[in-house]
Amino acid sequence: MKRTLLYTTILAFFLMPVYALAEDAKPEPPEKQAETADSSLKERQTFNKLRRSTKNIYKVTMRSSVAYRLQTALGYVSTIDLPEPALKVFVGDQELFKVEVYERQVLVKPVTDDAEARTNLIIITESGRLAFDVSTGAPETADFVLDYRLPQDDESLVQNAFEKKVEEKAAVIKEDYQQKEAKLEEKAEKLSEDKLKEKVASGVQSITLKGSTTKGEVQVNLLSLSRMADKGYLRFSVLNYSKTPYKPLKATVGAIEYERKLLVKNQESGNIEFPSELQISKVIQPDSYVYGVIVFDPRTLGKGQKPVFRIFEDALELGTGRDIEIKGFRWFE
Repeated sequence: MKRTLLYTTILAFFLMPVYALAEDAKPEPPEKQAETADSSLKERQTFNKLRRSTKNIYKVTMRSSVAYRLQTALGYVSTIDLPEPALKVFVGDQELFKVEVYERQVLVKPVTDDAEARTNLIIITESGRLAFDVSTGAPETADFVLDYRLPQDDESLVQNAFEKKVEEKAAVIKEDYQQKEAKLEEKAEKLSEDKLKEKVASGVQSITLKGSTTKGEVQVNLLSLSRMADKGYLRFSVLNYSKTPYKPLKATVGAIEYERKLLVKNQESGNIEFPSELQISKVIQPDSYVYGVIVFDPRTLGKGQKPVFRIFEDALELGTGRDIEIKGFRWFE
């Protein structure tokens, strides 16, 4: 009886620092001793904030302000993997649990037949202290390996995971944009060539265009150039993938004149704007696209001339508009 009383007093003495360190650890009331193995495992996982990597193996972040709960099992060994060598290790009752230290590994094994054996364990490393409330239980819920890592290593993993998510999101956005472009080209091919041809039964000349230019996250694609009787039709699309609406002020079709000089690259010497009429939406909302048509008076270009298409944005301040120019595309023969 005296030996039992002495054993209980010593055990209580060593357990007191563990509860002082724990944030939420409190002595369990007697009725909780009858908890099932599954509920005990779940409660311990929640307390330790463990992340399960495989059965009975967990990854944990080192925290000196918490007393972790380590459950062993009779006939089994539990391993505490440390991110750095253990400098000192203290165990409350060495007659109940055998503790072995191998630099970064601390092995804990119960050496008693008492199914309710319990003690505390303290591990000191260069970065701080780890405190454990060690108990025994069923093998199914025992902690085979607790794999600890430093808080800064955990932050690096979070940062890497965040960067990976950003890259994945960027890839999704890029793929979505490419799909929109593909649909845009597909719809352009099916655009109203038939409606234009209904106006004039014959004498129609049509050229497929592939010119494209982007400015300020606004992309203009030239689709086709058609001539029917005495009118020319330049079809194009405007894709606005910016965060602000795009308001077309006007669009023009014309020609650039180049002057040829000996041993000097051709230089622009003048611009000709053809009389035209624009048909397009007044506002192109973000993340949307529209089709437009310019009806103009067609003409044959000379040797020193190249066609040019320009569209101007209705900007609040002069010189801030996302004006786009495409030149040198195919023209009527």
